[in-house]
Amino acid sequence: MPSTIKKLSEILTRREKIQVSILLIAIVAMAFSQAVGVASVMPFIGLVMDPDLVFKNQWLSWAYETFNFTSINQFTIYTGIAMFCVIMLSNGISAFATWLKLRFAWMNNHRISRRLLEKYLSMPYAFFLNQNSSDLSKNVLSEVYILTNSYILSILNVITRTMMTVFLLAMLIWVDVFVSIIAFLVIGGVYGIIFWRVNKNLEIRGDLRVQANRMRFKIAMEAFGGIKEIKVMNREPYFLEQFSVHSIKHANLMAWLAVIGQIPRFAFEAVAFGGIILFVLVLLTTRGNAAEVIPLVSLFAFAGYRLMPSLQEIFTSFTQMQFNKTILDRVHADFTRKEKDSLPDTFSEAKIQPTIPFQNKLDLRNITYFYPNSEKPVLENIHLAIKKNNSVAFVGPTGVGKTTLVDIILGLLRPQKGQLLVDGVEIDNSNIIKWQRNIGYVPQHIYLSDDTVANNIAFGIPESLINREALERSAQIANIHDFIVKELPKGYDTLVGERGIRLSGGQRQRIGIARALYHDPEVLVFDEATSALDGVTEESVLDAMENAAKLKTLIVIAHRLSTVKKCDKIYMLDYGQIIAHGTYDELMSSNKQFQKMAKVGASK
Repeated sequence: MPSTIKKLSEILTRREKIQVSILLIAIVAMAFSQAVGVASVMPFIGLVMDPDLVFKNQWLSWAYETFNFTSINQFTIYTGIAMFCVIMLSNGISAFATWLKLRFAWMNNHRISRRLLEKYLSMPYAFFLNQNSSDLSKNVLSEVYILTNSYILSILNVITRTMMTVFLLAMLIWVDVFVSIIAFLVIGGVYGIIFWRVNKNLEIRGDLRVQANRMRFKIAMEAFGGIKEIKVMNREPYFLEQFSVHSIKHANLMAWLAVIGQIPRFAFEAVAFGGIILFVLVLLTTRGNAAEVIPLVSLFAFAGYRLMPSLQEIFTSFTQMQFNKTILDRVHADFTRKEKDSLPDTFSEAKIQPTIPFQNKLDLRNITYFYPNSEKPVLENIHLAIKKNNSVAFVGPTGVGKTTLVDIILGLLRPQKGQLLVDGVEIDNSNIIKWQRNIGYVPQHIYLSDDTVANNIAFGIPESLINREALERSAQIANIHDFIVKELPKGYDTLVGERGIRLSGGQRQRIGIARALYHDPEVLVFDEATSALDGVTEESVLDAMENAAKLKTLIVIAHRLSTVKKCDKIYMLDYGQIIAHGTYDELMSSNKQFQKMAKVGASK
């Protein structure tokens, strides 16, 4: 429990901890009011059974005289009304405390999900190289829900029901010590024994549930992500079967938890009612007077009516907590994860970051980079300079480090050795956002959201803030404007479908280029960005890029050497190092490997 409290304390904010304190006060008030409501039963039942009790009991006698009652019948009626009001008030307090508890849990579901997503988004790009996106999505959308509604809410339920049990037990002990202690030890002891027996199994099965849920999300996302290939190759049965394996496992584990949580309830309902009968017989045998027995039995019966659900919910909540402990451990580990190159956990200041000045050149000095858990560097001692308004290209076989080098320029990866400098200023965590505001990036595979063309070009900008002039200017440079306004039914307001499924590969690519140009950046980076274009479209885009290059710096990764013919300088990479550089003509005349690449490219 201390470990649980410590982890929750590190997850919850100061404001949320204050809310917990207020909630605990409401819970104490609820527990006390429930005990008072139960206690109010006995005087009323006793008064009904024995009207002379009004003169025998000092509290009833005091109330009778203070409020000037003239008959016992009238006093009994008002006592009943008062008892009803007390019970209604205690239930009203309970309803309010329950509302506070549930609202706290659901609002925490929102806040923790948001903070966890913010935490993931603040992680460096290298973090995502070893993560599965479906697993991260599952944590944000599914596991946080279970954490708040099946773990944190269970803790609050345990506290609530424990307080109610303590107050009710204290009241019963005040009435009859021996019977109260025996009843509680029997019922509470059996609950404790059952929980002790299943405790370890709960944690093991909870871990298995998390794994099964992770695989459900993973397979479902893979199935939808590769739907075109799946349909062509008729692989639907495979993915359905794989999903079913883990879905059945998840369902069985959840059903097992539900059964374990309810088992004691059915047994103890029989025990409780049998106990009441036995209790009545014992009292009648020892005391003999029904007028004395019935009020006491009524009190214990009403208290049992309140107490049994409390004990049952305490047991169920404890099983929920133990079963879902793995989620707390996982979410806590992600919240407290420290990465060397993490950005701040809040992006409120990112919106107002100015661009870093870029007037002269971009320098990469002795860059060496290792991917995580790799002993061999993908880049080693890379040294080059890119002057402003020049166009450079990186070429070479697949896997030689071209994209990695560009990722370092983009600020996505931080080299283990060396520096990235802009006009002599080193780019690090303090100014990386300012540098990235200078960059327009076009990847090989364009991600399009299920939204309008306009929102995909002005990616991540609220629709009300989109600059229509910038939108059309970037689309014209990317040679996609005419297609949008002439062929799409709603022009820039046409929905493209999930991942741009309603567009051709070339059209998606040109929307990606328009997106890179929307902010009018100083540096344009193309990572195989023309690979999906046909020859005519590629040529028109390259012409537009050549015009833009007069005022911008272009960085291009390419396999097709026709793409880089007009670049000011071409760097040829192999085995993580620059093995040659020069203009297209210089490399064609002096480098056999470059000549071979050009020949292969021309034949495609």
